[in-house]
Amino acid sequence: MRRIAWCGVILGAVGCVTTVAAPPPPPEAYQPPPPAPVEPQVVSEYVEPPVGQPPAVAVEYAPPPMVYDPPPPAPSPGWVWVGGYWHFWSGEWIWARGHWVAPPSPAYVWTPPYYELRGGNVIYVAGFWRPPTVVFVPPPPTVYIPVQPVRPALVATYARPIGPPGVFVPAPPGSHRGVIVPAPIGTPPSVVVTAPPVVRPGMVVQPGGSGVVVVAPPGVTRQGTAVQHPVPIDSRPMGPPVVAAPPPPLRTPGPQAVPPPTHAPGVSQPPPPAFGSGAPGMHTPAPAPAPLTPQAPPTATTYPGGGSPGIHPAPGAPPPSAGMSQPPPKLPQQIDQTPLRPTNFRPVPTSPPPSPAAKAPPPAKPAKPAKPPPPEKNEKGKPQKEKTN
Repeated sequence: MRRIAWCGVILGAVGCVTTVAAPPPPPEAYQPPPPAPVEPQVVSEYVEPPVGQPPAVAVEYAPPPMVYDPPPPAPSPGWVWVGGYWHFWSGEWIWARGHWVAPPSPAYVWTPPYYELRGGNVIYVAGFWRPPTVVFVPPPPTVYIPVQPVRPALVATYARPIGPPGVFVPAPPGSHRGVIVPAPIGTPPSVVVTAPPVVRPGMVVQPGGSGVVVVAPPGVTRQGTAVQHPVPIDSRPMGPPVVAAPPPPLRTPGPQAVPPPTHAPGVSQPPPPAFGSGAPGMHTPAPAPAPLTPQAPPTATTYPGGGSPGIHPAPGAPPPSAGMSQPPPKLPQQIDQTPLRPTNFRPVPTSPPPSPAAKAPPPAKPAKPAKPPPPEKNEKGKPQKEKTN
């Protein structure tokens, strides 16, 4: 009894502990990861350089890094290689493909494009032809240049310009987006194609010797080494690049990939094909019509009864037999357009034409004899008598 009592006391002091299992959490609904942003594909075009300095435009974003665009053999002596460059058109930076062009005049000079970082925006002037007596004048800072809008789908692919203000050229191929390379006025962008890519600003192009020198301190390039590379001033890239970045694909492949035809030196080149897109300075030649092949006219076939193709035979004439050769088909311009006569048509009988003898002129009438002159009269009005000897 004492043991049972003690157990009751212990159970009353401790109490009963009951554990209730929590319900399992509901399964989480599967949520697919957000799709990766699709960057619009950069395209390239064949841009026909204008004659005379075009107007300047302002863009908020820097042009992309350069690409490797080597020239093919010259099609004719006297032609000029217009190197590839980034051209702003219709709210995007497009790659203007390098191509050989016959200058408008043998003395005209090719002027490379102009890039300048001013007030946080890129001031851009497209490449053009100019006479040797005309000097390129950059847009003065006092002139207001409206900022061109960029397509919203391309804003994520562009970067703001990173570098000091002033004239510049795009960075070498494979560089960090937005980095610019300061350069003197008139420097073709191709001088940096063979330079190593950069990851931060610091590379500059300086005049030196017969060309320019690409200089970069340590830590600016991707390799981290210093650069001092002399390059001649030419629109053609000298040697292969460190990073082989090919030109973007053409917007409309086809005739544009064909090199321009060969012309004599000094003759202006016809507009190259564009670009099917309606851009200024871009054209698409219309296809030449196929030459017409001359064809001999079909030979005439005589039907019994005087019939002919397209006209019913005369009434009462037997129809053409099935074994007779049918006339060859006629061309549309040779089809007889004479209206068909009804089947109940009967020609109106006409009298036979008169013979030539029936229409002979009547015989001439005999001439009348001449009357004798009247006799002479005397003073009294009586006829005089003839005197006889």
